[in-house]
Amino acid sequence: MASSRVETQITWSAANSVTVSSATVVWSDAFLFNIEDWEAELQVNADNAGTPASGDTCTVYVAYTTGDILGDSGNDYTSVKQSEFAMFLDTYSTNGEDPANKSAPLRTGVLGLKVGVSCPQAASRNIVCRARVVTHRAQ
Repeated sequence: MASSRVETQITWSAANSVTVSSATVVWSDAFLFNIEDWEAELQVNADNAGTPASGDTCTVYVAYTTGDILGDSGNDYTSVKQSEFAMFLDTYSTNGEDPANKSAPLRTGVLGLKVGVSCPQAASRNIVCRARVVTHRAQ
């Protein structure tokens, strides 16, 4: 069976990146899988807007949807506290690197997902996050 590799940028309010400036989780726009996708990876890049310091980290979450479980004609995503931990990025050079970049596998049996990023020190040192999903798709 022939297949292709499809790369899709994750967006935040239609932008290719988000500048995280508070310790709350910032959620991406929805990403929906193609019915032909059978394998997927999430890649995230976290880059300090300034010089990183100890504690400059980014935690990445995934909120999946299987559709409209509530019956209100919209996709329902995993709630914030129930979303899945995807990865932890540390941009401080003693512990990690700036920018930090990492990949993690995704489940493809769902309809779609949203990516959430949280940076606890972002109020004093913003972190710019970018993400993309790479899938294998039948041709």
